[in-house]
Amino acid sequence: MKPQVMVRKTAMFNNAATILLMAGIVCHSGGKLFAQASKYKFQETINLVNLVNDAASEISQKGEKAFKEFMTNGTRWRNAETYIFVCGLKGDIYVHEDPALIGKNEYDLKDVNGKPIVQWFIRKALGIGQCGWTHYEWVKPGKTAHSWKSTYVKLAKASSGTIYVVGSGLYDMRMEKEFSIDAVSDAMSLIRTMGKEAFPVLRDTASEFVYKDTYVFVLDTLYNTLVNPADPALEGKNQKDMKDAMGKFFIQDIVKVAVDNGQGWVDYLWPKPGTTKAVRKSSFVKRIVVRGEILVVGTGVYLD
Repeated sequence: MKPQVMVRKTAMFNNAATILLMAGIVCHSGGKLFAQASKYKFQETINLVNLVNDAASEISQKGEKAFKEFMTNGTRWRNAETYIFVCGLKGDIYVHEDPALIGKNEYDLKDVNGKPIVQWFIRKALGIGQCGWTHYEWVKPGKTAHSWKSTYVKLAKASSGTIYVVGSGLYDMRMEKEFSIDAVSDAMSLIRTMGKEAFPVLRDTASEFVYKDTYVFVLDTLYNTLVNPADPALEGKNQKDMKDAMGKFFIQDIVKVAVDNGQGWVDYLWPKPGTTKAVRKSSFVKRIVVRGEILVVGTGVYLD
């Protein structure tokens, strides 16, 4: 991603944070911000969010003394493939499963696809709700092959006054519907800032909008596909009469739900990227107006 694009995206997300906070999307408790673990479907997601929230509380109460606890094997902080990590706002690593990273500045660390993951951790922690999710490829402890990982991060303030980012992730995690809502919200914020110049970012496999079998798509109200990273051949084509495996005109449904209701979910059958077998998919779609033109922005989660 070009540096100037990254700068514009960072400014965009900081501005969006105020809007979302005013909308009441984030919970407040005792002056602190907490993720709503109950909004997730799967217990492993809820457990991970609670783990990170608890680790952030440990830092606020014990300060840097908590770091030693986080690095102790066999505890709730470091158990099998799950572990807590801590980094500073400039990318310095203080706690991690990989000893080679501790004490180093990894601000420019990227995954195998070129995703700048530490920068995303920091931006998510400083942005909306002072917490958030990132999705990327990483190597499981003791393995050599890369696997998809979803990581939840949160801002933590130590008793010393130092601000840290604390996080943990799960490999090959089941996708939550909440991830789709977050991705659409982020994509719409980017489009509001950049207009249609945001489309190349949405297509970029090194962006946060393309991960695992998930991607953001954009349609116009005439059913033309404007963005589809999973199948670029569809871009520029009219999909009004496209049907799923059960004969459902799901593109028409997507546009109708977004235009009539402003946002909503549409269920249909669709193959995962790189496959031909249609499986259940639910897409969250939302309406946005760009220079007088109504567009539909969406992304989906496969329900199998």
